[in-house]
Amino acid sequence: MKNLVFILISTIAFSNISAQTAEIKNNISDFYFEKSKNKWNEGNLTWKKKGDFAILRVRYFRGDCCGGVPNAEQITAQITGDTIFYNSNYKRIPDCRSDIGICGNAIDIAINTKKYKNYKKMVLKEVSTFKQ
Repeated sequence: MKNLVFILISTIAFSNISAQTAEIKNNISDFYFEKSKNKWNEGNLTWKKKGDFAILRVRYFRGDCCGGVPNAEQITAQITGDTIFYNSNYKRIPDCRSDIGICGNAIDIAINTKKYKNYKKMVLKEVSTFKQ
């Protein structure tokens, strides 16, 4: 019985990992978000070309360490015309002491310049929601 439970849990965990990997691979051809590799206080409005992608700092997120700062993996977005609508998908951590400490994270967007030739004219708009 213990072996059956272990196999079941392993199967579920593996299927979640493979589904997340497939989702990332689908998005990476058009655009994706990543943790910034530059300095945290670097300016926001400068596109930097790297191969077929151009990289722009979305913003420096600062907040409490209980879900007030998003990770690049949880940000979702949709490009409509010349606007990138992104949702930070803040996820609060229950029973966390938000009065202790401040966290920060600089997030960049990398966009395929072959597919979006007008990338320099694109506008970023945040559509924000808090999930409890």
